[in-house]
Amino acid sequence: MSDLVDIVIPASAQAAAEALGLKVSRSVTSGVRIRQIPREDAEIALECLRDWGFAARILETAAEGESASDRDLKPAA
Repeated sequence: MSDLVDIVIPASAQAAAEALGLKVSRSVTSGVRIRQIPREDAEIALECLRDWGFAARILETAAEGESASDRDLKPAA
């Protein structure tokens, strides 16, 4: 199975991402993302979006059974 990742983009980049043929997901809690695409495709899309002046980053997807919010939490000291 290929390595699947999400791309986090600003809302203003939605039209540009859709022009690349990517399916964009919008959520109040998680923001604007392109979900579950192969890493190679994500890296190409990321470069295209950056060339067009949009800040974007790759977010590793959660392991099975782990939610995205659990992944971002760190234990208290």
